[in-house]
Amino acid sequence: MGEYTGRIEIARPPAEVFAFLADVHNMPHYLPTVTHVGPLGHHGDHDDVAVEGEAGGHAYRNDGWMKAEPEARRMSWGSHVLPDYHGMLEVTNAPSGCTVELRLSLTPKPEVAERLQREHGTVDHGMRLAVERTLGSIKACCEQGGMDPGGRDAPRSADDLPDSRPFGSSATLNPDI
Repeated sequence: MGEYTGRIEIARPPAEVFAFLADVHNMPHYLPTVTHVGPLGHHGDHDDVAVEGEAGGHAYRNDGWMKAEPEARRMSWGSHVLPDYHGMLEVTNAPSGCTVELRLSLTPKPEVAERLQREHGTVDHGMRLAVERTLGSIKACCEQGGMDPGGRDAPRSADDLPDSRPFGSSATLNPDI
């Protein structure tokens, strides 16, 4: 299993950024392969979610879980189908706003590992680039019109959010990895 981490500073208040990221309905705006995320219910300390999208020309659906801890500004998630896949995101204070740190644990499928090796030299390098693209996408959504200008902890409507797809494929919810 590979462990991949990254961090990025965002010029927005930490509570505002966390509220945006923890709302499952916003995920398609910063995760390029995701087209729809919907809640499936609350179970114990987490929410079950259904993630739908397209990756590598193939549609997918993956049921998983997500746990948001607003007081710690931390979010964790995983898949019910892929037991070795899970991640965590944490939003902390920074002088210019906040820092978002992303930690991802997964083992890419053999065909994906082969493609990453071919395209990026190593699987680890390809995965690090995917994490960086995901963080860049989050930054773009938060700083370029994806947050409420009034400072409230709520995103604007989906029509007002920038499309993250120019940042490439996402490692964080892509079931093909």
